[in-house]
Amino acid sequence: MSDLEIIADNHFTVTSSGLVLNGGIVQSMPNPATAAQSGAVLSVLSLNRNRNRNRNRNRNRNRNRNRNRNRTTESEGGILEPWKAREKLYAMKEDWIALPIPRPPSPEMLRAEAKELLIKQALRKTERERGRVDEIMREANLELSGYLRPLGIEGVGGYGATEHLFYVILALTDEIGLRYKDRYNVTRPSQIEPRLCPLLPDPPHQSYPSNHSFQSFSLAFLFSRILPEHPASSELMNSARRIAENREWAGVHYRSDTDAGYQLARMITPCLERVCEEEMLAALAEWI
Repeated sequence: MSDLEIIADNHFTVTSSGLVLNGGIVQSMPNPATAAQSGAVLSVLSLNRNRNRNRNRNRNRNRNRNRNRNRTTESEGGILEPWKAREKLYAMKEDWIALPIPRPPSPEMLRAEAKELLIKQALRKTERERGRVDEIMREANLELSGYLRPLGIEGVGGYGATEHLFYVILALTDEIGLRYKDRYNVTRPSQIEPRLCPLLPDPPHQSYPSNHSFQSFSLAFLFSRILPEHPASSELMNSARRIAENREWAGVHYRSDTDAGYQLARMITPCLERVCEEEMLAALAEWI
């Protein structure tokens, strides 16, 4: 008899003296067959407890990872907290707090966009698009490889200021994007289209605009201000678009989220250029 069949065929409760199965204390049951069944029930309960412990560990691990995703150590080429840049950003709050990005689509249009994601969900299994899954999982925490690789400096020394600039941009735009998300309060695609099976858990905040899109394009726009004619600038823009669209392929963002992230990045670039002037000049010195 399977564990599930045993549970279905028996009734049990938990008391201060032990597990009670069909009116008798499991530990005191003399019948070997009954004892075997009770052991199986205990085994299932133990398995469920272990699963719950693992879920809790994973939740805590994910919380810590998300909490620290924009914080790193100076020895890793990043920053602990860009508080000076944040002070400059807050001083210019009126310049970026209410930029005129397009309003979110209507609920009917969102449902149509969610159905588009079902097509992407099916295509994820094809040979052509299978590589996106690894990309999506790697990009979930906004690490820098997707931005350094197109510049040809991934794993290359001497570009600490460029990496530092990228970390600052990611940290600032993360906060700005969350403010816009809260304003528009758009629900996630899987909540509208139950047939969607996102590759990642829905983040615990609103959908519009996409922060991955906003952050990636902001980073690409700022770098293009440093080296506007360098071939790496166009390659970085292509990579930013791929990272942004991968969130649609993951099933956690609508196409309109991606477009809004691009528009917000385009509008906020002049402000970020003033906030990050020192970091941009330090990065430029590594490329000339």
